[in-house]
Parts: sequence; structure tokens; C-alpha cells
Amino acid sequence: MKKRFHRYFPPLFIAGEVLVLSAIFFIALFIAFGSFRLEETYFYAFLIYILGWPIYSYLNRDFKIGRAVSYYSTFKKAFTSVFVFVSIISLLWLFVAEEEINRQFIMALVLFLFVWLTIYRVFVHLVLDRYRAFGGNIRHAAIVGYDKLGFRLYDLLKRKPHYGIRCEGIYSVHDVPSRRTKYPFLGSLEGLLEDRLEKYDFVYLSDRLPKVVKDQVIQTADQYAKKVKLLPELKTDILKTFVLRRYESISVIDVNNLPLDRAFNRFVKRLFDVVFSTTIIILVLSWMIPLFALIIKLQSNGSVFFKQWREGKQGEKFVCLKFRTMVINKEADHMWATKNDPRTTSFGSFLRKTSLDEFPQFINVFLGQMSVVGPRPHPLSLNNEYKDKVYKFAKRHESKPGVTGLAQAMGYRGEITDYFQMNSRVKLDRFYLQNWSFILDIKIIFLTLFGIAKGQEKAY
Repeated sequence: MKKRFHRYFPPLFIAGEVLVLSAIFFIALFIAFGSFRLEETYFYAFLIYILGWPIYSYLNRDFKIGRAVSYYSTFKKAFTSVFVFVSIISLLWLFVAEEEINRQFIMALVLFLFVWLTIYRVFVHLVLDRYRAFGGNIRHAAIVGYDKLGFRLYDLLKRKPHYGIRCEGIYSVHDVPSRRTKYPFLGSLEGLLEDRLEKYDFVYLSDRLPKVVKDQVIQTADQYAKKVKLLPELKTDILKTFVLRRYESISVIDVNNLPLDRAFNRFVKRLFDVVFSTTIIILVLSWMIPLFALIIKLQSNGSVFFKQWREGKQGEKFVCLKFRTMVINKEADHMWATKNDPRTTSFGSFLRKTSLDEFPQFINVFLGQMSVVGPRPHPLSLNNEYKDKVYKFAKRHESKPGVTGLAQAMGYRGEITDYFQMNSRVKLDRFYLQNWSFILDIKIIFLTLFGIAKGQEKAY
């Protein structure tokens, strides 16, 4: 059964992709020319496109969908594959095509590739998970170590049947474990190594086992060509973001890496920021700035924008832009806005209630000083007041500040008056940075819009 799956799944996976890619090509052709007919130039382009993809996909091993891989990882790998493939075939088309390829065709083709190939990959991942949950493509595992590490893995494998890893119980170094628990005891390590190892696909070893025991299991497993996997004892939640490196023969673990430390994730986030901010600037700020400028000027003297130095990524200072909502006053940089603040103009009240005063910050986003989603940037004096009081306050500055953030999406949008309010926001900021994903950014944007629609008080 195992050999059959590995024989048939890769070609079926790639054949499915070829069908999707063929459909995308002809749909893009119809959008550009209103016909499915292949002219000579597009015929050669189609050959390069449809023959090149299976080769690239196979060599890139895109059909390898891991057992404990998230759907986001599948999405990211699909996005990367399309990006690289489009770059390659674009170069090839330059040499093969005798005439220029229609731009509308190219735009439609690339857009549909990113969307529908990603959907196909995620769908296959979903189907494969269901297949494994129902008993297909199964691997059998032995856990050695009747301790907390072994228990945690056993619980996880029972809770996640879609991993396709089946485990009947746990082996102990001793004939009988020192304490009885709810976890099935399968016998001693000697019994596993002498009689039962052949029936398992791989063995999990607890890091708490003595070194001599680990060496014994590895040596015996090598004789049967069985894989051995170590369960390291990582005692803190912070290590969930660790990265293992090697300096020649020395192993080094980075214990506090963040998702946005990875170049690809930063690229995805920046690409979204540029597209989103450009759209807002062209479609909204192009008419909003002159209209609001007129109203602001009619209600009070002074500049249209309120400009304030704020702290960004790695403590870098930048000028944050907002529509001015108050009359000009000397307390603006150290006396924060409050509910029913007498300094606020009538139009300023409307802007603050709807959060429209924040829209100029999309210019900051376009310039790369801010992101659409991230920890909100604080005025310098507010940062100085709390940076030594709040636990891991500086952690929030490991990413660009955002027009909105998780704290704001969860309702923390009012005036900060004490330590507990700031501490709650910083906790949410840290959670966001440790668990960042593109999907989380989208959720935060929608939650923010929902909160504004409900009339939540905005932040300073």
C-alpha cells in the first residue's frame, strides 16, 4: 500500500496541476482575445508553459505534502513555485516568441495562476488529510520513553489522525514503568528491539532517555533501515519559534525567532502593504485630502496634517501623519486626546469616531515606515513612560508599526491611562508577532472595520 501511494500520487498530483494550468492558459487567452484559438506565437508559448511546469514541479518536489504541515505552508510553497515558474517562462518566451505577448493575457495568466493553483494545492492538501484520517497512507510509530515527552506526542497523534501516524502505546526502558497512567504500556525497550521493530516505520525517542539507550536504539534502527526521531525537551513556549543552525560541528538554537524574520514572509507582507496602500492613496486619499483639507481649514487655523514623531521598527523614529482633529495647542505632544476633549473640533470628532483621521498613515505605509497591520506606534513620550515598566515592551518594536493592530482589533482603542491598559496591548502585540501569518493580517483588518462600524472609541 505504501509503495502504491508513492508510485501513483506524484503523477496524479502533477497531472491535476497540468489540467488546472491548461484551463488557466485558455481562460487568459479568451479574456485577452475573446477566443480560445491558438495562434503560432501562443502555441509555442503554451508548449513551453505546459511542458515546463511538470518538470519544474517534480524537481521542486511540490507533491511532497508533509504530515504535520499547515495549510499556510502549502499556500506559501504554491505562491513561491508560481513566482519562480513565471519568472523562468517569461525569460524563455523572450527568446522563443517572435512577437510581443499581449499584456492583458500575461496579467490574466499570472493572476489566475496565483489564485487557482494555490486553491488546487490547498484542496489536495485537504483531501490528503481526510485520506490519512480515514486510514490511507498510514505510518506506524513506536514511542520510547514513558515520560512527559512521550505522553505529549501520544496525545497529539491521537488528536490529529490526519497526520496519518498511528501509535498504539509507549515503550519504557524498564520492564514496568515506575508509575501507571492512562497511556498504554507496550513493554520494555529490549522487547521492541528484539522482536517488534520491523513492524514500525519510525521510532520516536524521548530526550530524557540516557545517551547509551539512545545510541542503542539508533544503531539497531539503522540495521533495519528505520528512521529515528528525537523529541527534544524544550521547556518554554518561547522556543516554539526556534531555528536550528550548525556552526560546523556545533549545534546552535535561535530561541526567539519570529515569523517575520523570514525573508519570504517579509516579502509577502511588504507586497500586500504596497498594493493596499497604493489602492487607498489612488482611490481614497486622492479626493479625501483636498475635501478634508477644506473642511479642516474652515473650522480652525493651522496645517491640514497633524505630524508627530513616533517610534518604529528597531526604535527608528519617523513622522506619523494624521488629519488634524484639534485646534492648534501646545499640549498636543504630551497631553493625549480624551473623550469629549474640548480641543477637538466638530469635524475632528467625526474623524476620530470613524478613524478617518488615520488614513494619511497609508502614505507612511507606502514609504515603508509603517505596515497596514502591526503594533500601533506610540508617541515618544508614551514609549519612554512605559518601556521600563511593561514586560518585554521592546519586543513590539521588532516589526514595523501598523495602521491597525491586534490590540485595536480586539477593542483596545481608547485612551491609555494606566499600566494595565498598556500591558494588555503589549501582550497582544507580542502574540501577533509570534503568530504572524498573512491570514491573521486579513482577519485583523476585518475585525478593525467591524469594530469601527460598532462605534468603538479609537486610540490616541
